[in-house]
Amino acid sequence: MKIHIDIDERHKRVELRAGWRPSIAEECKSIPGHNWSPTKKAWTYPLSMATLRRMRRVFGKELAPTPALLRWAKAERTKERRAKGYASHHDATSTNVAKIAPKLAEAMKDRTYQRSAAKFAKVTGSYLLADEPGLGKTATMLAGIMESGLWKGTHLVSCPKTAIYSTWVRQITLWTGATVYGVPEGAAKRRDTIKAFFDDPSETKFLVVNPAMLRRQYGKLCKACDVWEEDVKAGKAKFKKEHHITRGHIPKRTVRKEDWPEILNHEWTTFAVDESHEIFAAYKPSNITLSTQGMLDLKSQERMALTGTPLRGQEVNLWGTLDWLGAETGGYWAFVENYMEHVKGFFGMEVFGIDPERREDFHKLVDRYVIRRTRSEARPDLPLGQRVDVMVEMSPKHKKQYAQFEEDGEASILGGTLSGQGLLSELTRLKQLAWGEWRSVGGKLVPSMNSPKWEWIVEFLSARGITGKKTSEWLPEKGVAYKYVIASQFTEILDAMEEELTRRKIPTLKITGGVTGARREQAVAKFQSLDVKYRVMLIQTQTGGVSIDLDAWCDEMVITDETWVADDHVQLEGRINNRSGRVSPRMWHYLRTEGTIEQTIAERNWTQHDLQHKLLDGRRGVKRALHLIRGDG
Repeated sequence: MKIHIDIDERHKRVELRAGWRPSIAEECKSIPGHNWSPTKKAWTYPLSMATLRRMRRVFGKELAPTPALLRWAKAERTKERRAKGYASHHDATSTNVAKIAPKLAEAMKDRTYQRSAAKFAKVTGSYLLADEPGLGKTATMLAGIMESGLWKGTHLVSCPKTAIYSTWVRQITLWTGATVYGVPEGAAKRRDTIKAFFDDPSETKFLVVNPAMLRRQYGKLCKACDVWEEDVKAGKAKFKKEHHITRGHIPKRTVRKEDWPEILNHEWTTFAVDESHEIFAAYKPSNITLSTQGMLDLKSQERMALTGTPLRGQEVNLWGTLDWLGAETGGYWAFVENYMEHVKGFFGMEVFGIDPERREDFHKLVDRYVIRRTRSEARPDLPLGQRVDVMVEMSPKHKKQYAQFEEDGEASILGGTLSGQGLLSELTRLKQLAWGEWRSVGGKLVPSMNSPKWEWIVEFLSARGITGKKTSEWLPEKGVAYKYVIASQFTEILDAMEEELTRRKIPTLKITGGVTGARREQAVAKFQSLDVKYRVMLIQTQTGGVSIDLDAWCDEMVITDETWVADDHVQLEGRINNRSGRVSPRMWHYLRTEGTIEQTIAERNWTQHDLQHKLLDGRRGVKRALHLIRGDG
């Protein structure tokens, strides 16, 4: 029996028509993303090579594709082959960059892997640039726009607030001289900036915003009754129910709220999302945030996602980015059925890793949309970094407090009680208690400096001449590490360290969620400058761990605690990882308290590192290039 398959390019579907046999319905349903169309009298599926490959396995030689579908498949295979070629090589001939941005072209002579990525962008269209932190993804993306012939036009960039000016505005100006508008804080200033952008007659112009500005919310509105269905259900609005029903009113899905419709309703030439894992790793049909919704709606000729850590610990998390880029996977559950090991249960579906039988197909999908290079393969000239495992011991009082909380879920503290209600809260408290003893101040529980980690940090800074006392002048010519970053996921611990450093007369900079706008930019600028006053920077892991550069005079970072997500620390390490052109070894000191939950977290994170390495790097034959050494505590 012949199984006829055709292409519906308008709706991006494959149509399957076949005669009858007892097994045909089950065979058609075994292909993920299936849908029966009564009007067309055909099974339809996502238009993708994954669909066609699955059909070939199910129906074999019975398949009879139309010439139009064969032409599409041939073109798509060519894209796959060329994309994989540019991704696996580290140089290519640049056509447009030298004409448009000579300064960028000159810089790329020493970074030839950026030229191959630019060609990858031209071949694939929308894509994920997943190079490890420190390889210059911003400049690479700009070169890709040029090579794709899309330079003239309006370009939108969404990035964390910390990166609007320090990274994107600065680098677009530096490498290309193009017109670029960074959108500041404050509604009035934003309105003026956005108006100026759209009024600007420049042929090429960039608008750089933070993700929150792209939020869009939908609701169901009955125009005749002038009421939102959601408000009625929540008891926030009333309407004449009989009138609504008898007139046959049907609420329609309508945009309910958006802060900046002029951005969302404009058709952009390109749209780039920096640190895209923060938006798309958790994106599922059942978990669409307002920012994600706006990004899904926004129209552009080409989309680019940028992140060095796209998985967030699980291969399935790649779906959100691929879906946003336009990969026709048939939706989240079809993606899971196609590529992941999974178990269907009474309460839903449990998803595991890649199905071994589908691994090759999954890798083909990744190669089609993702370009990834590690520092070791792209920049073998750079020295190896070192992660130093530093184990510290609890004092008897600290050990007693930790053990009491671990056993009872709460611990007696001088002046108060520290308790954890629920598993998540208890795990968080255990991580906090691994720092040291806690105390009550004015009814508020705060970390004390009776901490083995703090003792180690004091010795660390003292050995590098940071004591608060007058010392010899700081001279960069000596060629050693001069400035230091100390990171924690807990703002309370950072605040306590800042207070103690200030008491010791050690000038300190800090970046947390509460340090925003100009204050944050000033802190980064001071740390990156030759200012000898500020040699210590405190940063919050998630807030300060993305899209800022702190490496101009910093070779060492101290990480006082770890989150449960290994990618957080890859991003964190990247803040000092040879971005400013000063080539020197980097070192990250991971402080862990013996006999605490931190050892379990470290093991879990190593497993996540290993998973990402195997999917993105190991299968390409790339070996780990990061030294891990154990400190003596």
